[in-house]
Amino acid sequence: MKELRGAIARQSERTILLSTVLLVSAFSAAMGYLLTQCFAVDVISSHLAIPQDCDLDWSTPVGRHCFSDYGAVVSTGSRSNPWEPYLYLPWANQPSGNQYPAAAMLPHMLFGLPAKWLGAPLLGLIGYLLALTIAVLSPAVWAARGARGLERVVVFVALGAAAVPAWAVIDRGNSVGFVVPIALVFLVALRRRRWGLVAIMVVLAALVKPQFAVLVIALFAVRQWRLGGLAFVGVVASNIAAYLLWPRNFPETIAQTLHNISTSSGPGITDIRNVSFGRALLLMPDMVKAVQTGGKIPDGFLAGPRSLLGYGVLAIFVVSVLALGRRIPPVLVGVVLLASAVLCVPHANHYYLAFALAVAALAVRDPGGQPGAGIFDQLSTESDPRRLVGICVTLAAALSIAQTALPGPVLQVPIFGQMGAKGVIGNTTIVQTTLFVTPFLWLIACAAIIVSYARRPAPSDGNDPGRLAEAPTNTTVSPPRVRPS
Repeated sequence: MKELRGAIARQSERTILLSTVLLVSAFSAAMGYLLTQCFAVDVISSHLAIPQDCDLDWSTPVGRHCFSDYGAVVSTGSRSNPWEPYLYLPWANQPSGNQYPAAAMLPHMLFGLPAKWLGAPLLGLIGYLLALTIAVLSPAVWAARGARGLERVVVFVALGAAAVPAWAVIDRGNSVGFVVPIALVFLVALRRRRWGLVAIMVVLAALVKPQFAVLVIALFAVRQWRLGGLAFVGVVASNIAAYLLWPRNFPETIAQTLHNISTSSGPGITDIRNVSFGRALLLMPDMVKAVQTGGKIPDGFLAGPRSLLGYGVLAIFVVSVLALGRRIPPVLVGVVLLASAVLCVPHANHYYLAFALAVAALAVRDPGGQPGAGIFDQLSTESDPRRLVGICVTLAAALSIAQTALPGPVLQVPIFGQMGAKGVIGNTTIVQTTLFVTPFLWLIACAAIIVSYARRPAPSDGNDPGRLAEAPTNTTVSPPRVRPS
């Protein structure tokens, strides 16, 4: 056993990530087959969601599946004021309000509106899903290009075909998938210290999902005050300007959006697929309450702490990276902020873990390094070992990408009426997966980064490709002085 542990400990973080993803995926396939054959568990729905999601007639059904996050937004965005309550969903007794800001609806409308004008809504869905698939697979393609030989196939399978968050994004048709290539470029730009490109990616990410505006802190952490200020102004201006595309009742529509967000946390805030920091920190009280109530957690249980805990964690991480500044490598600041932006909200759906694909891509391929090397091969040198940081980030990314169903108590998930029908029309059997551990892993990974570099700052390494990229090219190098003997 000592030899085995020693052999594992000597492996690079890159090898550990790829091995973990492939091993967990293989185990997941075997466990899924066992649960399906012996216990009639719907394993695919356990990992993703039930396919019956045509709550209303959105004119985009593919069999019993409607990719509802796309259909609902296109239907709502086609109205003159999308933020007026009008959606009567099967599980609600009152009209629901649209929680999407104007900018966040643009990816859906770019495909849905032309297709609606052409009278072919299904064509818009196909184009949207194709673009979404390309987006979520982009980290796998980019990372595979940095590998050699057959290892390219291994990298693509691990970060693409076997990535549960990528399939979850496509299954729901959620636009968070478009953040994945933006997050990848954001991290690569931080690694290479291309601050202007970082600022552009912050604005683009906040357009797709406004919560990613917190990424602007990365520029402040590296003391790029002017670019950080410009990026912040760009985020605010672009998000407000998007409301002009729906001019009716502007600017009251901004207040309506904020009201809809603040008054509705969604039906799944206590759901097993909620991967927020708040859900993770309240997991034990939730489990106790579930035992007391026969498995059902009341929607209002610990609602106050649940809505604030994640933002408290975000505030701690933001203050920490600002205080530490250049003690932390910029790319790791980006990792902390990406994870915090995703998991700080009270209800973080499971497909938001797609951000881990960008982190994993850099763990597999260092944009400034040699083929077959990841960023931790450069960041963790013999003179400055950061083994714990690399392992924590690697395992968090790997277990976000590869998940497995767990044998245990089964859950009966109701299937609500379709195409506007009310009530419950059936149920499906699912089980818990390893999804619930991911917010804990990212919490530990972010804390490990901050604590490690608070204790000992990153060395100023002239071999760092990022520092070489930002170094002036017209520097005159003086010959070394020879001390007389």
